[in-house]
Order: sequence, then structure tokens, then C-alpha cells
Amino acid sequence: MLQFVDFLLQSIYSPKAITPSYIEEACKKTVADNQYHYADLHPVKIAHRIQTNQNELAVFLFRLGRLLHERAEDSILPQVHSLLKRFCGCEIYFNNKIDVGFYVVHGEGTVLGSRNRIGKGFKTHQGCTIGHKQNGGGAGSTIGNDVVMYANSSPIGELHVGDRVVIGAHVLATEDLGEDSIVLADVKTRIKERKY
Repeated sequence: MLQFVDFLLQSIYSPKAITPSYIEEACKKTVADNQYHYADLHPVKIAHRIQTNQNELAVFLFRLGRLLHERAEDSILPQVHSLLKRFCGCEIYFNNKIDVGFYVVHGEGTVLGSRNRIGKGFKTHQGCTIGHKQNGGGAGSTIGNDVVMYANSSPIGELHVGDRVVIGAHVLATEDLGEDSIVLADVKTRIKERKY
């Protein structure tokens, strides 16, 4: 993984080296994230998936950036943010607290805004946003355990999303979501709105 990160850093103007122990710890955390969902997936296979820019790369870069954020490595942090945007098409703020089991499925266009507290087993798909109602303000949302966000879904505001909530594709949620619920977009309304 050390050589792989060095390879990624070659795309950065004036790159700064990242301490190998941070890279190794981020890799271990990414293995734990994957094995939360896929218990039989071998660490070597996960490392291969990171290195071939599959779903695991976004999680690995978030875990690496989060470690750098926690250790106040502010001079190194922007380059990891740039790698996450460039290679994965994601913008995930490193001040988010995301528990084990984080998984990004086709992360292109995913934006996880700042200061969110997210539980175990969180899975997000392409085009999803967790955002604030005002730029630069708010404490972020609290997302429970085993929450899944499908394509282009967006909880916006300082929301509480309970455990085991499934947020369907194209849902804009602006109110709290209770545990064990499935939230779907009203397709008929969307079609009518397009006609006018």
C-alpha cells in the first residue's frame, strides 16, 4: 500500500510524504469496513480492490484523511482531499465521525458534508449528499447504524436518522427519519412536476 499511495501522490503538485503508519492504519480500518458487510473477503483482496480504484478506494482515502485530521496533520490533509475528489469523484469531509462498516458504492458525485456523526454499517451510493441548510453552520446530522442511502438521496439539515433506515433513490429528506423505516420518492409527483 505504501507504493500505491506514493503512486497516487505523483498526481499532486509538490506532494508531501505520508507517514507509513498512517497508511497501514487506514488500510486496517478499510479492511474492517469491508468485512463488516462481507465477512469472508480476504484483506489481500480488499487491498487489490483499493489499488484498482474500486469502491474501496474512496473508503481508504477517507480513513487516511480522517487519521490525518485527528492528528492535526494540516499540511498533508489537502492532498488526500484532492485524491478523493480526483480518483473517486467524492467529497467527504474528514471531520465526519463514521463508525466501522463505511462503504461507498459507485461514489461518483457523493458529498458528505461536515460534522456528521454516522453509525456502523453506513452504505452510500452515487450522487448522495448529506448537507446543511446553511453553508458553514450547524452541527451536522446524526445517522444511526446500518443506514443505506441509494442513488441521489439527500438528507439536508441537522437531522436524526434512526437505525436501519433505507433512504430510496432521489429522496430529499428534510425531517428526522425514525428507525426501521424505508423512505421512497413519490415518482408520480416528480413526473407531474416535469410536465409543467
